[in-house]
Amino acid sequence: MTGRSTIDRRMVWAALAAVPLLIFVGAMAACEGSLVVGGLVLALAVFGAFGVLPGLSSRLDLVWDDDGVAGPSQAWGPYMGLGRRRLGWDEIVAIGGTWADYAFVSDSDGRCIYWTELHRGHQRFFGALRRRRPDLFGPSEGGAETVAESD
Repeated sequence: MTGRSTIDRRMVWAALAAVPLLIFVGAMAACEGSLVVGGLVLALAVFGAFGVLPGLSSRLDLVWDDDGVAGPSQAWGPYMGLGRRRLGWDEIVAIGGTWADYAFVSDSDGRCIYWTELHRGHQRFFGALRRRRPDLFGPSEGGAETVAESD
């Protein structure tokens, strides 16, 4: 049982396609005398581009096999960090979600692996998790309660 869930690259390319438009709007605002607005729009374009670029790499992929799962180990704000972590199936003690709509699995030390609905194939991972660790799911699923929220 192996699988991979990747960030939907179409969403990344769509976000990157907006960058030239934002640069144009920012430059036009600056030329019209609105330096603050122009600067803010240009900053949004630059930081937005750098924010979504990691989605084109495999660093944000969620990968699972017979031994466990590996994936992004950080989630802060609207962005997943470049750090990665691997957890064995037997190390996973909780599943949950964050305020920013990241889902995660965690071990007893609180180390987490995160993913979002933008990961194509995350449902397959959830199915693999349910087969491997039915004890992590609520009573209606025949297991324990899940963790509801994490910071």
